[in-house]
Amino acid sequence: MDDTRMENAIKLAEKCWRKAMKEEPEFVEQYLKLAEQLLCTKPVVLGDEFREYCAKHKLRRPASLHPNVWVSGVRALKTIGWVSHAGYTAPTKSHNHMPSVSMWNSMIFSNRWTQYVGEMDSEK
Repeated sequence: MDDTRMENAIKLAEKCWRKAMKEEPEFVEQYLKLAEQLLCTKPVVLGDEFREYCAKHKLRRPASLHPNVWVSGVRALKTIGWVSHAGYTAPTKSHNHMPSVSMWNSMIFSNRWTQYVGEMDSEK
């Protein structure tokens, strides 16, 4: 991807997130809540997993928002320090039309959370 195209993509992502915060604050709040849950349970998350996780928990993109709001949400997570870029890999989710997706290191991953979930599973 050339620099101009990347710059334009970043500008669009920022506009998408600003619009989401202004017009659909409930969506943004729920997205951040679900992203936090996901990031607390995995040390590395693929970019296409955020949207899948939201869908699994019944969070849908409001019709008033551009589909790129999913990408802009991950950029917002980077801005607030919850993730750092770890490279690229092949997509794992069927909705993805890109040849590669970003891998994100969770900056809020907690081994305590993993231990807690393991303890809950062993009690079943």
